[in-house]
This record gives sequence, C-alpha cells and structure tokens, in this order.
Amino acid sequence: MKLRAIALLGALAAILAVAHYPGTAGAAPAAHATPAGLQYDEILRVVVAPATAPPPGAFHADYQQALADAGKMPAEPPPSKHRGLGAIVSAISNAGQEVKRAGAEVASFANGHLTRVAYYKGWMRTDDIGAQTATIDKCDAHQVIELNLARKTYRIEDTNPTEAAPCDTPAPAGPQHAQVENEAPGTANLTVSAKSTSLGRATLDGIATTGSNSVTEMAMTNATGSCTNGDFKVETTRYVSTIRQPRRFCPLPKVRGVASTPVDVVVRGGCKPAMHGVAGTGAYGSLGSNDRIDMYLKMAMIAGTPQAQGGYVSVMQRGNVTWLTRDASEKLFSIPAGFTKE
Repeated sequence: MKLRAIALLGALAAILAVAHYPGTAGAAPAAHATPAGLQYDEILRVVVAPATAPPPGAFHADYQQALADAGKMPAEPPPSKHRGLGAIVSAISNAGQEVKRAGAEVASFANGHLTRVAYYKGWMRTDDIGAQTATIDKCDAHQVIELNLARKTYRIEDTNPTEAAPCDTPAPAGPQHAQVENEAPGTANLTVSAKSTSLGRATLDGIATTGSNSVTEMAMTNATGSCTNGDFKVETTRYVSTIRQPRRFCPLPKVRGVASTPVDVVVRGGCKPAMHGVAGTGAYGSLGSNDRIDMYLKMAMIAGTPQAQGGYVSVMQRGNVTWLTRDASEKLFSIPAGFTKE
C-alpha cells in the first residue's frame, strides 16, 4: 500500500514538473532563408549513483562519446531464410549478435542513448543512431515507415483504423481474483509546495536559452483506509530555447471525463486525498504551455520513504540544431533509393 502512495505522489510530481514551465527570453539564432524542416540530436540518460549528471553546456563532448558508443553497437541481424541445419547455425549466429548488442546497449547507456529527431509538414522522423534504424511517422496519412539503414530495407505500416472482422462471442471469463485497485474508501491530507528560481541566460551549443530550477515537494499525511502516508520531492533544472517545438499533425479524439486537477489524474481506487498548499488548477500553470524546445532538462525524483529508496535522476541534452530546406526535408522523409521492401 505504501508503494501505491509513492506512485501517486510520483505521478503528481511529474505533472507539476511539466506545469512549472519557465518563461523564455533571448533570441534563437537566425535560421536559413526559407526553412521547411527542423532537426536536432538528443542524448537521454538515467544517472545512477555514484555517477553524476552532466552539467548544462556539456552536449558537444557527450555527443562525441555517445556517437563513439553507437559505432560499437552491431547492426540488427537479418531474418533467417535457412531451413534445417542451416537455420540452427543462423539462429546461433544471430543469438551471438544479440548478446553483443545487449552488452553494447548497456555500455552505451551509461553515456546516454543518442537519437536524431526531425520534423517536416507535421511529420516526425526518429533515428536510433546505435541501432541504425529510423521511423518516419506520417500521422495525417496514417502511415509509419520503418527503415533499417544497415540492411537498406523498409516496411510500411498502415495505421488507418479498419473495421474488426466478425468473430464468435468468447466464453464468459472466470472470476478475476487479482485486485488492481483498492476501492475501499480512504482519506489523507496532500500538501504541495513549490518554488522556482531563475538561473539566467545561457548559450548551449549555439542556442540562446533561459534557465530555471524548480523544486516541488509533496507529503501525504493523516492517511486512513486505502490511503497511505508518504512524501516525495522532484527537482527540475531546465534551459529552454525560443525555438518552437514542432508537433506531429494528427487530430486528437474527443475524450470524455478529462480530469480537472492533477489529483484527479493520479488518484485511483477509493483513496481521496484533500489538497492543501496549492489551490485549484490555476496554480499549476498550463499543462500545454511547453511549446519551446528544451536544450537541457534534468529531473531528480527523490522519495522520502524506505520503500522507494533513492529515487532517480534523468537528463536530456539536445544540440546540433539544424534548419532544413524543403529539398533536404523531402529526401529525409522519403524511402531512400536502393532500399528494398521487407
């Protein structure tokens, strides 16, 4: 039950970390004459003690290390087309490659997982540098293109919803013994405090940014019933550019029962804590206001109970921001010449 309380507080911490979005200042560097697309590299890591998080401004050195680690990762083995003894030999060979790949992934994750992201016409392309694969998401066209850059192959997935084929009515399922949520009533006092400090302006990998540090603390006390006492803290350091974050274009379905407060988002079962310290939804800011590209984002989540020892630190670094011409974008979002269909 205590783990459930920590999960509740942790989810609320993540929401608040997004909500406390700092204002931006400064100017982004001049783009090309008529930019049509945008591309940048991203390094994502989870820092585990005794390792320390990289500071803002370390992208270039970390990028070179992540790139070197990606070069050591073997490409995905091709699917086996052999039969009989040949299939066994091929499977053993592929298994060996997978073991090497798993070891390389573990080693490279210590220095960060490197991806390249590009946007064009509401489309999104994500390259996994180490795996030598790319995914092109054309949401409005209901199409996802998977590229294997090492094998020079591709496959296209149609994401357009289709009518399900008629099928026989399944037999009634037996009684479900697993209890996912505790529906028993419960109450608690959930106290939230937050503060934010400006870190001033900084230029990261040639991009003007504004930094801030925010700390949000939560504590659930006087718990009864299905609620459990616990406390949690999240500290976020971020440097935000003035570059607008492109979005995939895809109409969102209307959703009924949208939560009106962060508590409504995370509360499950019968536990109904009473909010203190931060009143109403306005104090959280606009959850959709994060429309600028973060060049650096460090989030440390620290649990104050023995059941969730230590917490964790995640760090995201971005750099190599490039504005793309229309011709370059069209080429990047098309199937390369010489690729064959899987």
